[in-house]
Order: sequence, then C-alpha cells, then structure tokens
Amino acid sequence: MDYWSEVVKRLDLYAKGAWLVYGIGALLLVLALFFRRKLTWREYYITFGIMAAAGWLGNIVFFFQLDLLDSGDPSIGGIADIIVFTIAPSCIALLYLNVYNPRRKWIFSLSFSLLSLLLEYILVVAGFLIQKGWHTWYSIPLYFLFYHFGLPWHLQYIRQETRVNIKYETKIPQKSK
Repeated sequence: MDYWSEVVKRLDLYAKGAWLVYGIGALLLVLALFFRRKLTWREYYITFGIMAAAGWLGNIVFFFQLDLLDSGDPSIGGIADIIVFTIAPSCIALLYLNVYNPRRKWIFSLSFSLLSLLLEYILVVAGFLIQKGWHTWYSIPLYFLFYHFGLPWHLQYIRQETRVNIKYETKIPQKSK
C-alpha cells in the first residue's frame, strides 16, 4: 500500500492551481483536435512534437538553469507539468497555425500573444506558477517573436518539398590497346 501512495504523491495531482491546468489543458486539446482547418495530420504530428520539445527546453532553461520560475511542487514533475510544458504549447501552436493568415499576421500574432500572456497570468494568480525573478510581462516579446516569426517559419519549413538531385555519371571503361 505504501508503494502506490508514493506513486500518487509523485504524480503531484493536487498541486496548487493544478485543477486550472487540467481544465485549460483539456479545453486546448479538444479545440486543437476538432478545430482543424488548414493543417494536414502530418503537419499536426510534426508541430506537436516540435512544440512539445520546445516547451520542455523552455522548462529546463527558465525553471532549472536560470531558476526564474517554479511550477506545482518544484521538487517533482507531475501530471500538471506535462500538460503545461507538452500539451498546452503544442495545442496553442496548432490553433494558431490553423487560423494563421499571412495578410493578418500582426493581428494574429498580437491576439495569440495576449492569449498566452493571459493564460500565464491566470496560472500565476492560481498559484501554479511561482515567480522567483520573472515577471509575467517579460514574456510579451517572447510570445510575439514566437507567433510572428517562429511559427510561420516552422509552417513554411515543414511544407517545403524536399528535392534531392542526384546526378549519376557512368564512365565506360576504355579498352587499352
């Protein structure tokens, strides 16, 4: 019995503000799956993986290396951390790319930057994110660069056709006399 109670404890299911993370994560996942307009399943797959990796890289840099923030119980990584660093960034990126229009790039970049800023602020107010040297407004330029430049470049890159030109030349051996 002791073993399973430790397992449940390590999942950090009841971290402060985790209920909000579960709700937002579920909503984002449902929206990203069912609000599919412009992306193919291949683009979904690639984008989800790249954004999940970027989320965990951001976690390592900002939460561990620079020690600017903590989430949930800082000594363990729980289910809520998986949602915050894997599912949420990936789903928001998928939603952005599904509505992205290059002619309205500024509007979409600013709108999604404000949405991301609002979500971060709500997690701070709920007590899930603990700021130790970071202020929520520091994220504004990061979000804007991500939405205005990073995601459009990412979409353009994965939609490129890769062509490999291989030129074969054969030399016919000459008979020596």
